[in-house]
Order: sequence, then structure tokens, then C-alpha cells
Amino acid sequence: MAMVSSQHSNRTKQYPAIEHAYGTSAAYTIGVEEEFQIVDAATFDLVPRVEQMLAGLGEADLAGIKQELMQSVIETATGICRNTAEASLDLERLRGRVFDLASAQDARIASAGTHPFARYADQKITNHDRYRDLIARLRWIAQRELIFGLHVHVGMQSPDHAMYVFNHIRAYLPELLALSTNSPFWQGTATGLQSTRTKVFDAFPRSGVPQAFDSWKQYEALMGRAISTGSIEDYTYVWWDVRPHPRFGTIEIRVCDAQTRLSDSLALAALIQATCAWLGDQFEQGIEMDLPPTMLIEENKWNAARYGLDGEFIDFATDERIPARTAVSRLIEQVEPYAVELGSGAEFAALDNLLVFNGAARQLNHFNESGTFAGVTEMLADDALRGIGAVTA
Repeated sequence: MAMVSSQHSNRTKQYPAIEHAYGTSAAYTIGVEEEFQIVDAATFDLVPRVEQMLAGLGEADLAGIKQELMQSVIETATGICRNTAEASLDLERLRGRVFDLASAQDARIASAGTHPFARYADQKITNHDRYRDLIARLRWIAQRELIFGLHVHVGMQSPDHAMYVFNHIRAYLPELLALSTNSPFWQGTATGLQSTRTKVFDAFPRSGVPQAFDSWKQYEALMGRAISTGSIEDYTYVWWDVRPHPRFGTIEIRVCDAQTRLSDSLALAALIQATCAWLGDQFEQGIEMDLPPTMLIEENKWNAARYGLDGEFIDFATDERIPARTAVSRLIEQVEPYAVELGSGAEFAALDNLLVFNGAARQLNHFNESGTFAGVTEMLADDALRGIGAVTA
């Protein structure tokens, strides 16, 4: 009995509160992060040129641009934007900037969830303490993380708002993934998946669909316990498909593959922003929505990764199977008024095109026509320039 009592006391231990920025910016503001591939201008293979691209740049030039785990990857991040109309200006500027920097190094920028044929064993790791630590801890799991994502931050009014939206958006992660699938190839192989990136990243610890939480304090306690046991250094070492980001005062939706076209990134960001606003509205009205079992959300996520928009999902209201496109269409219809109200309506409207023919479908179609992975990568580089103004390409 003493042992049981001791274990129980450990579980009720008090941990320090997490400092947060919830409520410091307007509700449902967004920030968008894109991870890009640096490819050779002639062969279209990945090349480790990020350090050369960023060498000699001042702090102002580096605003919104950073290195990632591998030297063939470059990431951009917008500032805080009220809507996707505002974010489009920042994203276009950032894409144009990194494209110009790559061009000066005889390279190009391509965008998709995975590179069609590059090998992870050939990549160079960025010389940064966090990345060296990741490789030391995770070894092969981190060494093969040659993947590229689209991450969208959405500002929340309070920790309670954040946890309600966090808990309930979990059910819609499969819809977001199905719509964004853009990684059907891996190391020169057609994997049979629409989102290979998802399954590569699922090997990471503390990844995938998270549990739901009863309260912000329960989340704080779990993070505190994980830190105190040496499992993580801080909450940014938790890589769930959606996670609270207290320092930014956001929840961060991380389930989407990187998008080739700027218009697709903006459409997904508009959908995510509107979904968060809809769920936030439910919280404010005191509406208690059902939380589906995590295992069944994972089942839908698997079908999204495997089949993309051509798969089937469990309809949690009826437990019947419905086409993934139907599920995505229902979500789009449900939240569209919120996108319009937030000023993201024009970008949201582009979801109609994405719903018909998304990135994975374009890649597979192009491979069937060209027959080469280099040809697909060239298409990913050409399409990444769509919607960008004066760029050296």
C-alpha cells in the first residue's frame, strides 16, 4: 500500500507554471512557417548550401529566415498576421528572398513534403547545439528526418481557449492532412502513400495525434513532469501534430505537408485559422463537443496519409465510413463564414482547387507523364515560383 501511496503522491506533485503569451495579441492572428528544399539548379538533387546562402547577411536580412536540422533545408516564418490576405504579402516576400539567395549559389528552391529522390544518408547536419543534441539522442530517427512541413500558428485569447481548441481540432487533423498531402515519393521510390512525410515523422518520440487534456493545468503538469524526469528539455521537444506554443501565445498545427504553390499554403492557413475561430466560438458559447477516441482519429490520419483525398474516414457522428473529400468539404462549409469574417475569404476560396487536385496528385500525374524523379523535382521548383513577383530564378 505504501508503494501505491508514494506513486500517487508523485502524480500530484506541483510543477512550475509555464509562462505564456496568451491574450497578448488579437484573437486568431496567424503566423505561417514553410520549410523549403535547396536543390542544385542542374541536377535538382538536394545540396547543402544554406550556410553559403545566409553568409554575410545582417540581422535585418535574416528576419523570418532560419536554418533547420539539415543544410539542404531553409525555413521561413511570417510575422504576426491578422489574416491570410496579410500573410500573403509576407510569404511572397520570404519566398522571393530565399529563391534569390539560392540562385546566387547556383541552386533553386523546391517545395513538397519530401524530396522525390534525395537520400537522407547524403545530407549534412547543421552545426547547432539543438540539432547536434537531436542526432545524439535520436540517431537514425533524426538522421532520416529529410522532410518538409507547413506549420500554422493561431493566436489564442487565454490558456483555456487554447486547450479547448487544441482538444477539438485533433478530430480534424486527418482532414487537414488529406487536403495537404504532397509527398508520394521517398528516395527514388513511389511509396504508395500520399504523405510519406507523415509516416517518416511518426517515428519521432512525442509525435502524432496527442491526448486531450482536462485543463491547462493538466498540460502544465505533464510538461513539468516530463522536464523533471529528464525526458525533454522544454515543451518544444514535444512534436505533436498540434501543440500549444505558450511562448508565442498560440496553438501550432503541424500536420500538413509543405505546399508547392503559395496559393495552397495560404488556402490551408485560411482553413486552419477559420477552424480555430469556429472552435473558439464554440468554447465561448459553452458548447461541449464530443472528443472522439484518439485511436479512431489516428485511424483517419492513417487513411489520409495512405490515400489522401481518395480515402475514407470514420464519421464520428455516425460511425459510418464516408469519402475523405466529403469530410473535408463538410469542414470547409462549416468554417467558411469565419474565414470571410477574419478577412481570409479570398485565400480560403482556393480550397476548391486544392480539393480537386492537390500536391500529391500533381506529383503523381507529372511522374506518370515525365517518368523521372528529377522531372518531378523540376516541376516542384517551377511551381514554387507561382504567384511570386520579381525573383531571380
